[in-house]
Amino acid sequence: MTAGISAVRSTLRAYADLPVPVRLLCLGSFINRAGSFVFVFLTIYISEQLGFGITYAANCFGVFGLGSIISSLAGGQLADRIGRKPVMVFALLGGAAALVLLGIVRDRWGFLGLIFVFSLAIEMYRPAASAMVSDLVSAAERPLAFGLMYIAFNLGFACAAPVGGLLAQFSFKLLFWGDAATTAAYGLIILFFIKETHPKLTRGRRTELQPSDVGLLDAVQHILRNKTFLLIALATFLTSLVFIQAFSTLPIHMNQLGFSKRDIGLFLSTNGILIVLCQLPVTHMLNRFERVGVILAGELLLAAGFGLTTFAVTGPMFLITIAVWTMGEVFQAAFKQSLVADLAPVQMRGRYMGAYSLCHAVGLSVGAPLGGRIFDRWGSHVLWPSCFAVMITAAAVYGVVFVKQWSAFVTATKTGST
Repeated sequence: MTAGISAVRSTLRAYADLPVPVRLLCLGSFINRAGSFVFVFLTIYISEQLGFGITYAANCFGVFGLGSIISSLAGGQLADRIGRKPVMVFALLGGAAALVLLGIVRDRWGFLGLIFVFSLAIEMYRPAASAMVSDLVSAAERPLAFGLMYIAFNLGFACAAPVGGLLAQFSFKLLFWGDAATTAAYGLIILFFIKETHPKLTRGRRTELQPSDVGLLDAVQHILRNKTFLLIALATFLTSLVFIQAFSTLPIHMNQLGFSKRDIGLFLSTNGILIVLCQLPVTHMLNRFERVGVILAGELLLAAGFGLTTFAVTGPMFLITIAVWTMGEVFQAAFKQSLVADLAPVQMRGRYMGAYSLCHAVGLSVGAPLGGRIFDRWGSHVLWPSCFAVMITAAAVYGVVFVKQWSAFVTATKTGST
């Protein structure tokens, strides 16, 4: 018992020792996600409340994905050029303004245009935030910081669904206003309580190459020459193709097997519950190991979880498969961005994070319709084995990265010994 309490204290102390700005970013992320009511009920609002239909609602998500792809690159570029803080404040306050307008507009083209504007603004936040967290902590602390951010994100989102459902019973406008208020609140936290972390714009810091000396073309060329990062980008795209199936085709598959919407919601909530319970201790435990190896183990768990879905027909079987791929998600969540931050020169940290976010966004945007088409045309007995094959491919890509890093380590060791 004493040993267990000591281990818990040690784990919590590691997170409590993170810099105050990191903890403020986590608090703001929780507040923001706890108010993310709109996207939980956006399809219902568009198709039923506005009467635009399901096809139009799907098109809105496609437009949002397109905006996310553009803003991922723009956010990373601007975060390196003008600083992390102004990009994040603009993204959050601009996103809040767009949400208010979305609750007012009733015109089809106007609503579609505002969805695009909203995605352009709000998605700039992600690469800038990742770059800021990377600036604030050491390489050893990065998995802890990103792990804490991830749990804040998921805990907030878990709160959003029931609160949003309650608000929607009174008025859908409350969803937009509430989402806008929490998004703006996060922006104000950053504006008033968090200082800029961009190395060139922070006094007392010097780097060998100033951020302003690296133009967009030079940054793109540098990223394209970084073969390790390109492999990680490919694996991220492949993983995102599969992961989105958990929230797109999996509910449809379970519904066809006779599970009620309530049952499906309860089963999928296992994902959020496990993340909240396991993310902090698992990240603390795995932080001592080589990052690529941890990510590779996570890929294999994701492959096993989605592959086993082929054989799941009962509630307990689905719970097991969800638990397996969720643990794969937990293994990876804190380490992928940490690995990207390790690979990125400080002057291009924002752009590397933007490129990483781009691969994730493209994977999600392509994965949902692609998985739906496979499921509709060939059925679940083709979809889930295909997901397994894609995840094994992603794991193999990380295997190549692991071998490359190990070879570099051995070479460096031999060179040092001579």
